[in-house]
Amino acid sequence: MSTLNLNGITKIYPHSGGRKKKKNGEKKTNLQVTDAGVVAVQTFIADKEFIVLVGPSGCGKSTTLRMVAGLEEISGGELYIDGKLMNDVEPKNRDIAMVFQSYALYPHMTVYENMAFPLKLRKVDKDEIDRRVKEAAAILDITQYLDRKPKALSGGQRQRVAIGRAIVREPKGLLMDEPLSNLDAKLRNQMRAEILKLRQKIDTTFMYVTHDQTEAMTLGDRIVIMKDGFIQQIGTPQEVFDHPANLFVAGFIGTPQMNLFDAKLSQEGGKYTVSIGGCKAVLSEEKQKHLAAQKVAPQEILLGVRPSHMVLSKEAGNTLTATVEVSEMMGSEVHFHANANGKDVVVIVPTMDAGGNHIDAFHPGDKLNLTFSGNVCHVFGKDGKNLEF
Repeated sequence: MSTLNLNGITKIYPHSGGRKKKKNGEKKTNLQVTDAGVVAVQTFIADKEFIVLVGPSGCGKSTTLRMVAGLEEISGGELYIDGKLMNDVEPKNRDIAMVFQSYALYPHMTVYENMAFPLKLRKVDKDEIDRRVKEAAAILDITQYLDRKPKALSGGQRQRVAIGRAIVREPKGLLMDEPLSNLDAKLRNQMRAEILKLRQKIDTTFMYVTHDQTEAMTLGDRIVIMKDGFIQQIGTPQEVFDHPANLFVAGFIGTPQMNLFDAKLSQEGGKYTVSIGGCKAVLSEEKQKHLAAQKVAPQEILLGVRPSHMVLSKEAGNTLTATVEVSEMMGSEVHFHANANGKDVVVIVPTMDAGGNHIDAFHPGDKLNLTFSGNVCHVFGKDGKNLEF
C-alpha cells in the first residue's frame, strides 16, 4: 500500500502584526486571510495514483505538499499514510521522498554518490545500494552519467538525478514541487514523457505540484484544482475539462481559456435553451437531465463555450456576430480574437476544411458569424457555480 489520506488538514499562518513592510509591500498571497491567520487546504485520498495539485501562485499547493512531507506543521485536521496518523511524525520517519524545484544536488559528488547518499544515511547494505542506484539509473536512462559530477550535466539530466535520488529509497509517496519549472519548453516536454514512463515503472503514490495546466492535464490520474487555499474541484483531466464545477475551474483549465457570455436560460416545449443575441441553442440531452434534476429555473446566466467549440457559419441566421480585432496564425489553425456582444471572444478555426481547402482570410474589422451546439455549452449561475451540478 501507499495511501495518502489528507483529512481536512489546514495550515494557519499568523499575521505579520507590527512587522515592517518590505520595500515593495507585503508578499502577495491568494490564501484566505482570517482572524486566525491564513488557512490552506482540505480533504482527499490518493492510493497509488498520480495526483496533481494545480492552481495559481499562492493558492496553497506547495503548502499542502510540505505538510505531507513534514516540512510544515499541520494546524488542524489529520494526515494518514497507509492508515497511520502522521501529524507529529518526524519527516525522516514518514517514508516520503520529495523532489524540489531546484535540483539540490551535491556538486562535489558524482551522480552515483548523489543517488546513493540517502541510502548510506540509512546504513543500507553496500550491495543493496549498488542494486537500487543502478536500477533507478536504468529506469531514468542516466546509467552513462553515473561517474559524472552534476556540473557536467544538462538541466534535464540533473532533474533526472534528483528524481533518481528520491526513488532509490522506494518511498510510499513521491512528492514533486514544480520540478520542471527551471527547464526550457523543449526539455519540459521531454521530462513530462520521462515522468509518465517512471509512473508506469514504479508502484507508488505521486503527488505533483504545478501551476502549469498542461502538465496537470498530461500527467495526472486526477487533478486537484485549488484557489485561495481551497479545493475547487477534484477529477480526472477529462472530467474537469468537460464538466468544470465553477467559473474559476472553467477559466483555469483549457488554453485559450473558455469564452463567457451574458446569456439567457429558457425553457421551450419542456427543453432548456440558451440564447445570446440572435443565437439560440437547445442543450444536449445530458445537460437537460442534469438541469432538470437540479430543478433549475429559467434565468440570466453566464454561458461558457470553449474557443475550439465556436464554429464559423457562412449564413447570418441564428448566429452570434463578432468583429475581428486580431488574428494569430498558429500553423494548422488560426486564433481569432474578436468582440461579440461587448465581450472579448477567442475562436479557434482550422486553416483547412475537410476537403483540404484553405479558409478565407479574415482581417481586423471583418465580421464573423459564430454558432455553437448545445452539447458544448457550460451553464453557470451568476454566483459562478455550474448549474448542472
